[in-house]
Amino acid sequence: MKNNKVGILGFGAIGQEIYKKISRKIIDGHSVIGIFSNDIEFKKLPKKIKCKSFDELLKKKPDIIIEVASVEACKNYAESVLKNKIDFICLSVCSFADKNFFKKISSLVKKIKNKIYIPTGAVAGIDAISAASLSKELKYVRLIQRKPPKALLSNLKLKKIKKEIILSKSTARIVCNKFPRNSNIAATLAICGLGFDKTKVIVVVDPKVNKNIAEVEALGKFGKLKVILQNNPSSNPRTSRLTAMSIILSLNKRKSSFLSGF
Repeated sequence: MKNNKVGILGFGAIGQEIYKKISRKIIDGHSVIGIFSNDIEFKKLPKKIKCKSFDELLKKKPDIIIEVASVEACKNYAESVLKNKIDFICLSVCSFADKNFFKKISSLVKKIKNKIYIPTGAVAGIDAISAASLSKELKYVRLIQRKPPKALLSNLKLKKIKKEIILSKSTARIVCNKFPRNSNIAATLAICGLGFDKTKVIVVVDPKVNKNIAEVEALGKFGKLKVILQNNPSSNPRTSRLTAMSIILSLNKRKSSFLSGF
């Protein structure tokens, strides 16, 4: 089995969890050969995989780069990754709420052999929504994101929240631009379903919950779907533990010759 060389862009809670899982051989045939983040020099990592710049990461010639940094990082480096014949797993899916960026990357991947992967993230039901959308049987999608205050607000605002408050009730495009670090599941649903302007999203901050809750509703000729996923947060309260697991799944799908499910 070919060993796939993995580069990681960003090294926060999710980047660290992915590195641990790959290093512990949770998935066979992968090894991390380079990690780049703005604070990489302060991280406890082997010197040989610390990259002081994005160019240094590219020089290591990874087969795939996993972006777990930010919308800005995704926009800055996605095109370069793909043009260097490297596959790209993108966690900051909110990047694609930018119409121009979405158009540029969509056009690029049609001309090259390399692929961009969007992990399912901390949401369920993507398989059914994708199937219904592809068959033109999807009519309505709504996401309700319910999170504790520390996952959505700054420390200065935390003490003021005594009861649940709707922070936004709009489309996926608007919500992704307003909460780029919190609404990647909204972007994933939009890409797999009805698009950014037809996917309805409600963002609720609720001091009574301690989990990141995603409630998805979808309607169409296929029937009705309703999924509620109560995610335990990672060490970063903004991000759910399941997110890192979904990236490992994306790696596995990329190399698997026996695919089951989504």
